[in-house]
Amino acid sequence: MLSTKRAYIRPLKSSDFELLLEMYLEPDSNKYIAPLKDQSPEFYLNFLQTKRQQNQKEMGFWVAVEKTSKQIIGTVNLNTYAPLAIKHIGCHLRIAFWGKSYASELLSAMIKYGFEERDLPRIHGVLERENLASRRLMNKLGFSFYRKEIVNDVQLEVHKLDIDEYPLK
Repeated sequence: MLSTKRAYIRPLKSSDFELLLEMYLEPDSNKYIAPLKDQSPEFYLNFLQTKRQQNQKEMGFWVAVEKTSKQIIGTVNLNTYAPLAIKHIGCHLRIAFWGKSYASELLSAMIKYGFEERDLPRIHGVLERENLASRRLMNKLGFSFYRKEIVNDVQLEVHKLDIDEYPLK
């Protein structure tokens, strides 16, 4: 388990699925996550089960929980983005937690974990080009633009942070 000032990050459990399903069904929750956009509840439950199974091979998908209220904030990941075969971070928050700096707090912990515990030489951030909030977040976290990609007809930006650029090493 990882910890930040306001949250802890723990592995995904089956008991999390119901609340996370609610998050995926919130309006605009998946606006910039093309593979998750406009899917059925069954799709999301299968997605979560797949992530849970993948965690058994390599821990890469977590749940973030607010320390004071014990509420699930959302999910964070540090795993392989298969279409590009790169290690990337991501964060998916319940709308109630948007705009409160949780994404930068949680992803900072994931970056530290990736560099210090998993000895990764580089971590990527993959975002849809229209996602201005995620682009600002990547900049705030010290990532730099790396390259453009198109995956399944979706225009993406790939940002990167190398270990030697990591400010807290």
